[in-house]
Amino acid sequence: MKKKLAILLSVAMVLTFALAACGGGNEDLSDSKYLGSWTADSMSFAGEEGDLDGNVWILALNDDGTGTFTGIEADGTEDVSDFTWSQTNGGFKTKGDVNLDFKEDGDDIVTKFMGVELRFKIEGEGSSDEFTFGDGAAYGYGGDDPIEAACYKYMAETVSKDYDAAEFSIPTVNIIHEDLTQEDEYLVYGNFWIDNYNGEGDTLKSVSGGNYPGCMHVSKDDYTVTAFDVVADGGNFEESAKEIFGDSYDDFMAVYSDSDKHAEDRKITVSDFVNLNGLEYKYYQDEGWDPVKLYEAGK
Repeated sequence: MKKKLAILLSVAMVLTFALAACGGGNEDLSDSKYLGSWTADSMSFAGEEGDLDGNVWILALNDDGTGTFTGIEADGTEDVSDFTWSQTNGGFKTKGDVNLDFKEDGDDIVTKFMGVELRFKIEGEGSSDEFTFGDGAAYGYGGDDPIEAACYKYMAETVSKDYDAAEFSIPTVNIIHEDLTQEDEYLVYGNFWIDNYNGEGDTLKSVSGGNYPGCMHVSKDDYTVTAFDVVADGGNFEESAKEIFGDSYDDFMAVYSDSDKHAEDRKITVSDFVNLNGLEYKYYQDEGWDPVKLYEAGK
């Protein structure tokens, strides 16, 4: 019965997406209590509970009325669908690539389609209250994904301590793959950088930093990084990278060797840090290199 439920759920998802209508978006939902990321916790059919069988579904709701529905199969295959959403009496509805109605049930939200009930819990429910999306300004993260934010925070607050103190520690995080199927933790594979700066005039002058490719282990309880598997340096680099990244090794190497993409990602993160914190810096500069002009807020 559990296997039949999983198959039925997959079929229902496909049909639901195929029948979806187009939506508008750009609605101001900044005060909505539904904002954030919701993860499927259980499903049932005709009153009988079923397992998710290693599948993961994540519903992310943004304050501008847009959102994403991410489905991750047990083998790691990922599919992301976009939608718009608006509040209803006792819940909300989505339109676009995903056309569903959600209702509150206690602290959970529930949707039903083709007889299948899928229940979602807000990410971080029951965890400590330390994490808020607003914390991201302290390390240049302006998004709303608590997993990604945990990586930024770890680089800024923990890895930065490997260097002499500086005024600002700003990470660059490039996530290559996430494994959300583990029982107690998320595994985040990526190319992680930390750069430390001192401010001089209108420029952030880089004084130290380094690259740390590898896999971060993020607790599902409180979104803290509990372990960090870093690729070895020198002659053991390739062997270590293949061991850590596994099937994602080629994707990692493509990102790792793309210096232009790293430069752009770094420029975006430093710009976000400056703009989120209301600072007046207009450039960052590595020693011996020309200053790099930062992006202005809203441009």
